[in-house]
Amino acid sequence: MSARDMQLSPQDETAINDVLALMREVWERGDGAAYAAVFSDDARYVSATGIRTVGREAIASSHQQIFDSFFVGTRLGSSYPTELQPVAPAVVLVHATGAALFGGEHEQQVAANGLLTMVLVARAGDWTVASFANTPAGKARTARFALRYLRSRLSALRAEASKARAHVLANKRENIARWIH
Repeated sequence: MSARDMQLSPQDETAINDVLALMREVWERGDGAAYAAVFSDDARYVSATGIRTVGREAIASSHQQIFDSFFVGTRLGSSYPTELQPVAPAVVLVHATGAALFGGEHEQQVAANGLLTMVLVARAGDWTVASFANTPAGKARTARFALRYLRSRLSALRAEASKARAHVLANKRENIARWIH
């Protein structure tokens, strides 16, 4: 049987989609260890910047660093196209597109800016990611990404300033009320 003739069972397809959903969920929580937990011990990860990371622990550490800095408060889109391609028994290529979304962004407004290629392997019935590559895609991708990041930071700053202003005004009102009585 050729790889072209292979079919995924409905259970395997569901299990693989559950792995992808879990990756999105723990990304949103900013949990590097939980994100890396779906990877095999010896997994390879190539980031959008071209850095290769080897091993689950290194993937956890590198992702925690980005979750605590540049990608704090981001989430991954869930409706970008994904294709599952069985290539051997218990081995599936995942071809996907995606984008990290900053606070206030909606998936429908942000074009996918990464081509994702993953190799998932089933061992003892559990699917894990053995390899992941994120290839930047799209015209002016870096400039659009930087602009989106700056907009999200400005929006967050405006929200914090608004909260601070409301707090100061509430304190002034309390003080005035105390002075009057």
